[in-house]
Amino acid sequence: MRQGGKRPEGPRFSGSYEGYTLASSSYFQNMVSAGEIISIAENPDGTASVSFTSATWGEFTIADAQANMSGSLCTLAGSGQARMGMGGNTSSYECSFTAEIKSQSEARMTFEIPAVMGGMKIEFTTGNAPADLLLAGTYAGYTDADCLYFQDRYTDGESMTLTANGDGTVKVVFESASWGTFSVESAAADMDGSYYVFTGSGSVAMGMGESTNSYDFTLNGRTNAAKDDFSIVFNVPAVMGGLTVTLLPGSAPAANE
Repeated sequence: MRQGGKRPEGPRFSGSYEGYTLASSSYFQNMVSAGEIISIAENPDGTASVSFTSATWGEFTIADAQANMSGSLCTLAGSGQARMGMGGNTSSYECSFTAEIKSQSEARMTFEIPAVMGGMKIEFTTGNAPADLLLAGTYAGYTDADCLYFQDRYTDGESMTLTANGDGTVKVVFESASWGTFSVESAAADMDGSYYVFTGSGSVAMGMGESTNSYDFTLNGRTNAAKDDFSIVFNVPAVMGGLTVTLLPGSAPAANE
């Protein structure tokens, strides 16, 4: 960073960077984690001290990454230690670090840990996580069904899966023993404030016994980044005067609540 005692013109790299990570290894690809923060400070000799503590991946420390300027771009490269593990059992691993920084709102950083899971790479990008990647996963909880003829009919042990299509949309599959199989091939995904939302439509086969009919439905889902606060609503207007099945986290309320 320092050349002949003078700092080259360009952005400073010291600061706190907020964004998301995509992690890949021999066992999985593009596992997303939102709300990540990396702190970088400049050492007296012009190198960079990097600190990254992730609730998902562990603690990463790079003591003296080398810094170079090229126009408005600052690049960092170095090696250090990562403390990773399961539960309270953690181990220390060697890791390498690279970064390309244009500003605190425009930066990309990579941690590589060769000895973990056949070689793990964690890529950090400033900004919000892509909605389709963050939404992907399994949502488990209970359903609350309402229609013209009944209210608050609860079913525990329900779950729904979302899969990123790679084009900004998600595939939604909800298989319920009580209500049928709801499938949306391409639901639109977006952000709404601090929440992620997805909408779509499809058809579901519903009926009694072996006699079923196909009915159109609409889907409206909303979740936080942690996927522990969500409401996913399937609305089937032509069934029982308008049937709504809502998937919610946790267990169904007790009957006397």
